[in-house]
Amino acid sequence: MNSNHPATFSASFCLGLLLTAVWSAAAPAQTLDADPRISADTGRMVATWPPARHFDHHHQAVELDIPDIQQAYLIGTTRIEATAVGSARAFLRLDSKGPIVHRATVDGRPANFTQEPGALLITLPEPVPPGRRVSVIIHYMLDFARNRGVGLTYSAPVAGAESITLASPQIHAQGQPQHNSRWFPCHDAPNEKLTTEVICTVEDGYTVVSNGRLVSTSAAPAATPDGPPRTRWHWTQEQPHSPYLVTIAVGKFGRVDLGGPDSARPGLGMPVFGPAGSEDAMASMFAQTAPMMAFFEERFGVPYPWHAYAQVIVRDFAAGGMENTGCTLLHAGTLRGRRGSQDALIAHELAHQWFGNLVTCNNWDHLWLNEGWASFSEALWDEHAASRGPQDRSAAAYQRTIRRFVQTQRMRSLAEYPQIPPLVSNRFTDGDSVFMKSEDPYARGAIILHMLRMRLGDDAFFSGSTRYLKRYAHGTVTTDDFRRALEEVSGQSLRAFFDQWTMRPGMPRLALDLDWNDADSTLSVSLEQTQRIDTHNPPYLFDLPIHMRFENHPARTETIRVVGSVASATFSLPAKPTQVSVDPRLTVLAAVEVRKELSWWIEELHSGPTFAARAAARDFLAASPQPEARAALLHFHHAHPDAADSVPSSNQHALNPFAPPGTR
Repeated sequence: MNSNHPATFSASFCLGLLLTAVWSAAAPAQTLDADPRISADTGRMVATWPPARHFDHHHQAVELDIPDIQQAYLIGTTRIEATAVGSARAFLRLDSKGPIVHRATVDGRPANFTQEPGALLITLPEPVPPGRRVSVIIHYMLDFARNRGVGLTYSAPVAGAESITLASPQIHAQGQPQHNSRWFPCHDAPNEKLTTEVICTVEDGYTVVSNGRLVSTSAAPAATPDGPPRTRWHWTQEQPHSPYLVTIAVGKFGRVDLGGPDSARPGLGMPVFGPAGSEDAMASMFAQTAPMMAFFEERFGVPYPWHAYAQVIVRDFAAGGMENTGCTLLHAGTLRGRRGSQDALIAHELAHQWFGNLVTCNNWDHLWLNEGWASFSEALWDEHAASRGPQDRSAAAYQRTIRRFVQTQRMRSLAEYPQIPPLVSNRFTDGDSVFMKSEDPYARGAIILHMLRMRLGDDAFFSGSTRYLKRYAHGTVTTDDFRRALEEVSGQSLRAFFDQWTMRPGMPRLALDLDWNDADSTLSVSLEQTQRIDTHNPPYLFDLPIHMRFENHPARTETIRVVGSVASATFSLPAKPTQVSVDPRLTVLAAVEVRKELSWWIEELHSGPTFAARAAARDFLAASPQPEARAALLHFHHAHPDAADSVPSSNQHALNPFAPPGTR
């Protein structure tokens, strides 16, 4: 409504409003395309909510018959045990994006069904009242020759390969975020948990790996009278997990076992499957798996929750790794590089067995609860591993990894609301896109967890995280569930923190001036938030620590409370500091430009209070045009050629190696 209209409602004005509404509905592109929250094509909100759960799915068995391993074709049967929820249900709707269904039964009785794009709708013989359990069996066929990186992927033999693994066909699954319905009909969303079985019949000589416990292998009839003998592999996952975490890998693999009585985690099976002939390389590259397992159990306060932990290296994998329950799949390049070079990947996927598998985000808008924790666990492992060396460099190792995430997010978080959705947002239509959003659930998620650790302290932070894991074990969660667990243990109100860092995009961009006044022995600090500030994007609120060191006085830290676009403070000090560091523990996610005396930068390079402070000094001196800065940096590197505090370039690891296809 134009503000120039008189404040009266005439008949002609009401008619004008009606005509305007009709025109707007008919032509949304002309009126709505400026708002990224609204689809210009449909006029609807760009948003996805968790699908309805009209049935509680208890158990699903998937049986695959592969008549000829040389072809990407199978005959499938799946059985679903489910109970009606809420009211009497006349239909069972399942996601089904690939299977061609030819028969269905409900409690042994034939059932009518229809297939539409992406869905299977089964008409129940009679409405099922709430609380009644039904058994649904679906028979289907699947041609997955065109799948690449989603659902089931078929990898043809590599011509001329010497390894029997490469010279043989291979099949593997990738279900995240919602791709398992490409190889079996299911409720394909993370807001369901159920126990599962995977049964696969394939030609002798091939190994089938899946979730949980191997129940049996048994001889099976040949597919044709003159066909090769076959084996039936039966796996069961006896604890509930989400459908996207069901997996299978079929191939001729070499195998090494990392567990055993002399390992750091005796009593737990930890096989690694990969190219035959590379067993020594697998044993070396994955050697830290058992120590990681023991460390995460202690750090998270919850025992490893699954029967065993397998890691499988497969061909044509579209991501870095996928944390299927008890059975992680990894890309073929995992064995490249020096010993330990894949520890971040191994730690990331292992941590998911708690954060993501035991406790799962209810919908992809809360993905950071899965991926942020897995990324943060890389830093936790680096911290722990560095503490075991001849010198305790754990703090530097931890901060090095956190700083890498900060650098990544600084490069990606370049816009504000509503141009881009925040970290926690259902503003998406494709689950894959959430893994690649600029408010990176991996890096930003890890930084938020780090900031919470710095704010609450280790005791409260990890106690609250343990409470969260135990309370929601084998369930699904939202961000508020995690917040409440931390609040209960810490006694702090964290709503403002979570609203600011998870519910809005971007970050503060700060210009700081540090000025020393000899006359009255004071340090003046002035700060301005230079990012976009408007009604959608108010100034950030935070406490910014300033750390100071002196020649003959104890070090001290002062804090500036920032509540608006500008802030300032003046501190009376006993002497001029020899060094001044801004937020050396990375307690605030921000891009910071600091203007201070060159001597303070040089001193910070040599003896800054943290790795992050020393790295910031190095970055400044490397970019400075001042000859004294370059000379100081060259002198430092000459004096410390093997400095443990070397910093990766700002673009290293900027892309996420764990995300779905298309991200690398």
